[in-house]
Amino acid sequence: MSNAELQASAARQLLASSLHGVLSTHSQEHPGYPFGSVAPYILGHDGLPLFLLSHLSQHTHNVDGDPRCGLLVSEPGDGDVQQLGRLSAVGELGPTEPGIDGDRYFRYYPRTRTYHEQLGFRFYRFRPLHFHWNGGFATARWFGNDRILRANPFASGDEAALITRLTDDALPGLMVRPEIAAMRAGADAIAIAGIDPEGIDLRCGDAHVRIPLRAVADSVEALRKMLVDGW
Repeated sequence: MSNAELQASAARQLLASSLHGVLSTHSQEHPGYPFGSVAPYILGHDGLPLFLLSHLSQHTHNVDGDPRCGLLVSEPGDGDVQQLGRLSAVGELGPTEPGIDGDRYFRYYPRTRTYHEQLGFRFYRFRPLHFHWNGGFATARWFGNDRILRANPFASGDEAALITRLTDDALPGLMVRPEIAAMRAGADAIAIAGIDPEGIDLRCGDAHVRIPLRAVADSVEALRKMLVDGW
């Protein structure tokens, strides 16, 4: 795998694992100035970031007036923040019908279902134009959408069935992993929130952790074989 391919893979994993980012929108109160805020998201089956936003929030007010915005996600860690991975994108954020992605969103953030059903929160989909990756010193480069965005081939029903199977067959074995053991310190049970060709996302209360797959599983059959072979 070339250096560019390694960086693109790292950027995709960061976008899939961060699940929150800094939205930079065009201020409606102070035209010409950016406004930054933090918002959670998931990746929909089309690979695009999906947000659930309050109609009362400032960033929603801003994108309703001008959909152009920026999204920044960064790798957690201590020490020199400039040595950690960062992925920036410019694009547009607009209201959308979530379809099957609504149920996926609520698996990651179950407490937000009430926000949507009773408080009028709306779904917005981010459509990027271009990505900029910085994985540390001298690694900055631009990537097109074709290198970062990946549609999820596991349809909603397939993903739900895979989650049921993994919960029964694989989740007990995952408990020995250090990142999972750290999550278990919470009182909430660990659940599988989502599956895509490059990783499996787990949730414990409000915390999430991503387990990257050792290879890309681009079909249900490929993922099942990986499970049998020891993914």
